[in-house]
Amino acid sequence: MKIAAQILRSTLFLLLICQTQLTFAQDWLDEEEGWGPRRRGIEFGLNMGVYQANNGLYTSSANFYNGDGYFELGDNTATLYSIEERMYLGTTDETIQNMLNVSSFEIPYDAYSLNMMYNPSMLFGLKMVGFFNPEAAIVLAADVASLKAKGAYTINAGTIQPGQNTNTRVYGVFGEERRMMTMLGFRTSFYITDRSSWVFEFGEIMTATRIERNYFNVEQATFDLITQFNGPGNFNGPTSNLTNFGFGQYATIGLEALFEEGGNLEANFRLSRDRIKLGSQEEDFNGDVKGYNMIQWNFALYVTWMIPPHIGDFVRASF
Repeated sequence: MKIAAQILRSTLFLLLICQTQLTFAQDWLDEEEGWGPRRRGIEFGLNMGVYQANNGLYTSSANFYNGDGYFELGDNTATLYSIEERMYLGTTDETIQNMLNVSSFEIPYDAYSLNMMYNPSMLFGLKMVGFFNPEAAIVLAADVASLKAKGAYTINAGTIQPGQNTNTRVYGVFGEERRMMTMLGFRTSFYITDRSSWVFEFGEIMTATRIERNYFNVEQATFDLITQFNGPGNFNGPTSNLTNFGFGQYATIGLEALFEEGGNLEANFRLSRDRIKLGSQEEDFNGDVKGYNMIQWNFALYVTWMIPPHIGDFVRASF
């Protein structure tokens, strides 16, 4: 993993060195001379849109947070507890009994959700494009998104007597994570008019996934599942940043509108085949990874504002 990350960093560094040799300019042809911009050099862009993580049944990484404690965290101190284990740590069970106003409770064997779902999240990022000509360019981009997964679990409240109905209650279980997607790819454009074009992009993507939090609620109270138990009422968080890296591929299709002043605008749709890793990546005696490690399809819908290289001259002229 460390070697692969070092190779990627070296490649990106070499790309930056090569791109600095290009001309920082975007010249425009007169209408009678041609059909569009004479683009050569480096341009920068800002991404903003929506990111949707995979919500496939059973296979989604959101199920890492479903509360069954199946996976291992990989932290030196903190543990990923199941909801049932967490409820019986210290005096937590007494607290829950008081909130439920019952003398006892139990977690059914099928209490945990296997279809945890990610909410759509906002995406923000930066893009650097090195143009060789209007149709060909190298792209380096980085986007970030904060994700929240949610699902439900059940709890049987109170002692059930024969002939009585089960007092089953449903509460929520949640997971929070942050992803950073770094992309290195090739871009080509097919011009529709002299001021608009289709954009196609494809390449490699590295996805860094950081676990932020995993917790469940009972009534109005929340309880962390990722924690270090130091005695009744004494809990600490993990000591590491719980980040893993995975590599994959992506493809983007977009529509670009080109403006002589003020920057170009792109509307993009990106589909990526990412390897998502959560928790410990060590293998057990069967050769299975102790944490989560699977390939998933994710997508993003976003707008890019390509900042023109001559924006400084344009701003000065405006004032």
